[in-house]
Formats: sequence, C-alpha cells, structure tokens
Amino acid sequence: MSTYFHEDSNPDTLFNKEVVKLLFRYIYRYKKFLLLALFFVSVITTTTLLVPFLARQVIDKYIIKSGLIVLNDTTYSLNHPDFKKVLSGSIDLNSDTVFVFRNDLSKLSAKEIKNLTDSGILSHDKYILIESPQISELVRVKIDAAVKRHDMYSFPAERYLLKENKRSLFTVAETAALRYRDISKTGYMVLFVIGLFILQYAASYFQIITLMRLSQYAMKDLRTDLFSHILSLELSFFDKNPVGRLVNRITNDIESLNELFSSVLVTLFQDILILTGITVIMYATDVHLAMIVSISFPFLILVMVIFRAKARNAYRTIRTTIADLNSFLNENISNIRIIQIFVQELRQLTKFRNVNRKVYDANIDQLMINAVFHPLIQFFKWFTIAITIYFGAGFILQGRISYGLLVMFLTYINSLFDPISDLAEKFDILQSATAAGEKILGVLKAPVRIEPVICTKDKPDLGRKPFEGEIVFEDVWFSYIPGEWVLKGVSFTVPAKSSLAIVGETGSGKTTIISLLSGLYPIQKGRILIDGVDITTIPVGTLRSNIATVMQEVFLFSRSIKENIILGKQWDEDTFKHVSTLTHANSFLQRLPEKENQQVMERGVTFSAGERQLLAFTRALYFDPSVLILDEATSNIDTETEVLIQDAISKLIAGRTSIMIAHRLSTIRSATNILVLNKGQVMEIGNHNRLIMQQGYYYDLFRLQFAGVREAG
Repeated sequence: MSTYFHEDSNPDTLFNKEVVKLLFRYIYRYKKFLLLALFFVSVITTTTLLVPFLARQVIDKYIIKSGLIVLNDTTYSLNHPDFKKVLSGSIDLNSDTVFVFRNDLSKLSAKEIKNLTDSGILSHDKYILIESPQISELVRVKIDAAVKRHDMYSFPAERYLLKENKRSLFTVAETAALRYRDISKTGYMVLFVIGLFILQYAASYFQIITLMRLSQYAMKDLRTDLFSHILSLELSFFDKNPVGRLVNRITNDIESLNELFSSVLVTLFQDILILTGITVIMYATDVHLAMIVSISFPFLILVMVIFRAKARNAYRTIRTTIADLNSFLNENISNIRIIQIFVQELRQLTKFRNVNRKVYDANIDQLMINAVFHPLIQFFKWFTIAITIYFGAGFILQGRISYGLLVMFLTYINSLFDPISDLAEKFDILQSATAAGEKILGVLKAPVRIEPVICTKDKPDLGRKPFEGEIVFEDVWFSYIPGEWVLKGVSFTVPAKSSLAIVGETGSGKTTIISLLSGLYPIQKGRILIDGVDITTIPVGTLRSNIATVMQEVFLFSRSIKENIILGKQWDEDTFKHVSTLTHANSFLQRLPEKENQQVMERGVTFSAGERQLLAFTRALYFDPSVLILDEATSNIDTETEVLIQDAISKLIAGRTSIMIAHRLSTIRSATNILVLNKGQVMEIGNHNRLIMQQGYYYDLFRLQFAGVREAG
C-alpha cells in the first residue's frame, strides 16, 4: 500500500524549490509586510557597512590626519587618472602646495608613489595638517620657532603642517589645543555613529516585529488551508497515514517553515547583502589587501562543504532516532494498562533506555561535528586578521595605505565571519524545514475527491433536502487494496421508511456498505442510488446531512454535551428535550451538575460506554435524518441500558429508513428485511421468519448463536 509521504525522508539539498515556492506563495499575500521588512533589512545593512567606513574617515582625517605635500603639477595630473583621483580629495594650502591624505594614496601603487617622491612631486616627509587651532601666546611662540626651523609650515586661513616626527615639540594639552577642530569633528562623528546604532536598533526592532507578524499571518493561512485540504481528502488517505503524523504536519512542520522564513531566509538575504557589500568595498578600496583577506576563502568553502555533508548525515540520524523514540512513547503510553496488567514495566523501561541511548548518541555525534566546525571558523577568522595586520602594517610603512583603512578592513573581517559561524544552526533549520515542507507538500498533493463540508451559523443545515429514503445497491464492487475485493457484486434494495439489518461474520463487508452509502469511499464498479439518484451526483453536504450513523465506538469532543449534540446546528431546546427523552439520555443528564452544559473530558472518558452510546443516539436524532444507521450500536451497552435502547428503537426508526448492523441476532428480529453477507457476497435476504424457514446461512448463524446462549445458561 503506497503512502503519499514518508516520515523519514530527508532531502539531500539545502533548498527545495517547491518548498520555497510554497512558503513564498503565502508570504506574498502580505507583500506589504515583506517590503517593509526588506526596507528595514536595507537600513540594517547600510548602517553595518557604513560604520567601519566612517571609522576609517575619523581615524584618517580627524585623528591621524597625516599626509604628504604635492606640488601642483597639472601636467602630471592630467596624464595620470589615478593621480587625479588622489588630488580630488586633497586640500589646496596655497597656489603651490597641496596636502594629500595618506588614505588617498592607496589609489596609487608603491612604484608610482616612489616615482612621484623621487621626482619631487610628492614630499619625502609626512605631515600632520592642523586647521584653525585654539592657541595661547606660549604655543604661538613655539609655532613660530618651529616654522623658522622648517619643522612646521604656515599657510593662509590658519593652516599648519607639522612634520610627523616633530609631534613631541608640543605637550598633550598643547596638542589638544592645536587639534581642537579635529577633536570637535571627531565628537560630532561619534554622535553621528551613535545615531546610526540607534537607527540600526530601531530598524532591527521593527524588522523583527514585521517579520513575526508576516510569518504568523502566512503560517495561519497555511495551517487553515492544510486543515481544509485534510478535511476534503478521501477516507482512504487516513487509512494509510497515521493521525499523529498528520497532526505533526499542521503543528510542528508548519512551525519549522515559520522558523525557516523568520530565522534563515531573511537573515540569509541580509547576510548576502552584507557579504557582497563588504567584498565590493574591500576590492574597491584596496585590491591587494582584499586579496590577502581572500586567502582563507577557498579553505572556508572546503570546510563548509565537508561540514554540510557530515551535518546532513548526523541530522538524518537524529530525525530517525527521534521518530523511533516518539513512536515508542506513543505506543507505550497509549497501552499503559496492558503494560501494567502484564507487569511489563521493567522490560519496557529497558527497551526505552536502548532507544533513548540511540537518540543520545546521535545528538553527541552532531555536537562533535559542531565542536569541530565552530572553532575551525574562529581559527580562520583570526588567521585572516593576523595576515591582514601583518601585510597591512607593511603597506602602512610603505605609505600605500592608512591606519584607518587597516582598521576598516579588520572590522569588516569580523562582519564577514559572523554569518559563517552561524551556518551550523542555519544548516539544521534549513534541513529540518525542507524535510517538513516536503511532508506538507505530500499532504497537499494528495488527491481531493470532495470539497470540504463547512457548517456555519448562516448555513447550519448545509442546504439540506430531505430524502424519501429508498436505497438501492446495483452490482457494487469495492476494494481498499487494488485486487482484494471486499464487496463482490452486492445488490439489494431498501424501500423508503423500511428497516434493513445486515449480518455476517467479521470482515464480510457490513461496515463497508454503510461507509460507501455515506460517500466516504468511491466504489470501483456498480452504482448506489438514493431515491433513484446516483449518490455521486448528490452534493456531499446534502448526502451526509440526511444520513446519521451511530457507531460502536462513540467519539465525543472535548466540549459541552450540548455542543457535542448539535455539532454546529442551531440549538433548539424543545427538540433536544424530545430526542433525549426518546433515547432515555435525559435519565442521566438530569443527574449531572450542569445538565447538558456539562463539559466532556477527552474522548468522554468520564462517561460510561452506555452513557456515551445514549448521547450518540441523541446526537443522531437531533439532526432528524432521513436515513438512520446503527453500526453495532448496542454491542457496548449493559443489559439495563440495552433494554432502554431497544424500547426506543421502534420509535427511532419510525418514519425513516434505517440500516442496522448487529452480531446479536436477537436485536434485529423486527427488521423489515435482513441481509446476510459472507466474504463480500450477498447470501440471503428476507425477514427473520422467512430466513429461518429457508434453513440457510442465516439459520445456521441463528442456531449457533442461540445454542451458545443455551449452553452458557
């Protein structure tokens, strides 16, 4: 028997296009939130990239403020575009002298810098630019003396150039006065950066809120659509797939998709933007230093490929062992009575320890993989930082780069490796969500035979049209498994307002007949007619609202008795009192503290089997069906309750077509006709007296049953 999905399937790829397409189909319904989230992502990305760049500017142009003097050589500038770029950020001190910041010299090669220096276009000495200083008379005297010694140069608009190796001429306080303007600008830049961090915090806050709302809206819709789809599936689907797995699809698996979107896809998009932005800025700023940073990238890629393979295998093992553990727990807790009756506690505990140990071992294996991956990523990060500092220091000494540029690179390296170190967790989420998404798709792809039947307050009766109740089976063949026929050419007629009892050995097809009549399964051959109309042409809501079935095992929802009776139908107290009196359910309802408003515990465990059966009869009659089906409805009832039910059955079936399935033949003697089944075929049909006189299959069943009763007596 094939199933539509498999519990332990696990994708070999991180992304499944169908899963991502499914996710974004629901996400796109709320594209306003998506666009808003992406806007906040762009703000976060921009601030992340901007802060190191601003730090470089502060260090180079306000703190260090070091550079070289350039003679205003227009001819050289026009012939060398790179030098023209250098001059674009320079400061003209006078008609003959231009100050170029050291960080702008990174646009030139070491050879070009040497040639410019040797030709006298660039100065050999390095200078610190001082602008608009707040100086005392004592400091001015020192400045004048330094200018005379050519340790310092004076220019219009209170600008000075101090040789780097002559900084010791001034005390710390005097230097602070000389650099007052730079210190002020540094303070403003710090405030601006703090503002950027506040903006980033606000953007992160609103991004989280927006993403959570977006993902919750989308998952709410997906849960609703999935449950609606499940309601519309053929009953055979539920025969093949355990209920626990379907519950898991709607709860845990959808939550995995939610985590995929909110914790991985959006952050992954943000990480890609940041990584791309950092790479572009690095290579645009200094190709040589960027290439040094990239030395570790091939090794990183190799480590991630190996880690992905190892992590996938470990994750597959964890899922398998957890599935085994859940299955073991479900089986044992559900059957705890059997375990205790047969004193199997110690045996089951031993088995549990073995299963639990496998889960432990699988998780330890995964932890070992992560324990290798994370430190290895940290090693590559610090290795990259170390070689960047080493080569960067050499470039600074050569005059090719500035201190600020090196600091910017080191800051960007941290931002480069942060997303990579989070990959282990993201791998887990990706694989879990992909597996969960494939299982959800498996359910959504399961064939739908009917539209969901939804009862609302506006349409409590589902557009019901009462039947007269004539039922005809014409050469009906049916199988749950292809080739294994359960019903073989079954034909019979139930006149309107009459009763039919169906008897036969276990597995002869009795319950299958009523399942087909309710349209729960499609038949392979033949026809089923109600009032001369093929049931496949009758709207399923109309069909099932005219048929009420009382099963052997009664299910009660965890809500009030009244809600269990009406099941969404409009409440009518007079009708309820009437049907509960007919079924004798009022005899025990009156003893309850809250009467019909009494809350029912899970599956109705606080009521006896007989009381649950009486409530089932009351529920069936409250809907006033055209056809009433009793499937072993009295088999679990005690003798006293059975007397009450048998007393009411003649009233229950009056004025409606009824079909009764029973093993106890004493309960069906009054039926208009009795249908005898054996291995899916009709053996006999007729009333009780006629079948007894024929002395056929029914006679043998009757004689064996009552002979057993006499022997027991």
